[in-house]
Amino acid sequence: MRALRYHGNRDVRIDEIDEPELRPGWVKIKNEWAGICGSDLHEYLVGPKNAPTTTHILTGEKLPSILGHEFSGIVQELGEGLEDSSLRPGQKVTVFPVLGDRSCYWCQRDISGMCPKWGFLGYSGYGGGMAEYICVDARDVHPIPDSMSLEVAALVEPLAVAWHGVKLGFPTSEVGDSALVLGAGPIGIAVILCLRAHGISNIIVSEISELRSKQAKDAGATHVLNPLRTDVVEESKRLTGGLGCHVALECAGVQASFDTALYGVRGQGTIVNIGVFEKDITFNPNIVNRRSLRYVGSNVYSRVEFQEVIEAVADGRIERPERMITGRVSLADGVEKGFEALITEREKHVKILIKAS
Repeated sequence: MRALRYHGNRDVRIDEIDEPELRPGWVKIKNEWAGICGSDLHEYLVGPKNAPTTTHILTGEKLPSILGHEFSGIVQELGEGLEDSSLRPGQKVTVFPVLGDRSCYWCQRDISGMCPKWGFLGYSGYGGGMAEYICVDARDVHPIPDSMSLEVAALVEPLAVAWHGVKLGFPTSEVGDSALVLGAGPIGIAVILCLRAHGISNIIVSEISELRSKQAKDAGATHVLNPLRTDVVEESKRLTGGLGCHVALECAGVQASFDTALYGVRGQGTIVNIGVFEKDITFNPNIVNRRSLRYVGSNVYSRVEFQEVIEAVADGRIERPERMITGRVSLADGVEKGFEALITEREKHVKILIKAS
């Protein structure tokens, strides 16, 4: 089969490899669509970071790795021991991609990404979505409704990242709650969609790019501010009765957006760190202390939240997530029209999907 594999820095190739072997309790899936994530792009540009250069403790694999952890497909075959499973060939599915040993303290509590042996499909082994086929543990396979397209199903994973962050910021939501979203890249757009799904009506977005600002507005942002032309902190206060937003969701991963979050949130407000910072930043923790702020790290999502996103898309609470898709390319064009396009035309795109077969 053909697979888009990561061999190292700026080295992604279409390789011809054997189809994966079906294990007992596992499911063989014919992949359909896979999204290029910001972390995939980061791996491409400055990695290897996530992909193992030595044998991974859980999968036993190392580079080259099949890419793709945001993906959907169709069940082809069930492994031994799944005779009574509700899964069936021909079923449309998406896959929970976070790997763990399933027995440690964290795995037993459905806290993803904390397992000492943790990994990710699409980096750590066991395959990924940017290949014609993958075999995965049946427990990680999530059926999707017939009404949901496989393109939208490939968006469940990035939406789950946003859903988790929004839940941390708004464990309960009330009429009049406000949110400040820093950055309208792929995760920022997903955050806007999830905020609306949680009933947050006042959504202020800070974004420099004109194109991304339009995408944020289309996704449901109430106000979109350009920090080069507007004092986002002061304008956020003006738009929230002089207090500032209840929650700031940092999705850009730069010093300036962190500073805006720190001062743009109201007293006793919450800052949710979703973005990945490539450089160290500085701040005075006395500000957090004096204003009684909560600073919360948002790392991936739980299995429960992954399923919640599927249900929220199916029942319309997450409205028209397909608007995130700004490009569709073939597996053969995945590097040039996918990865490279996201580098040279970064502001143009939210999510590029790769057709896996």
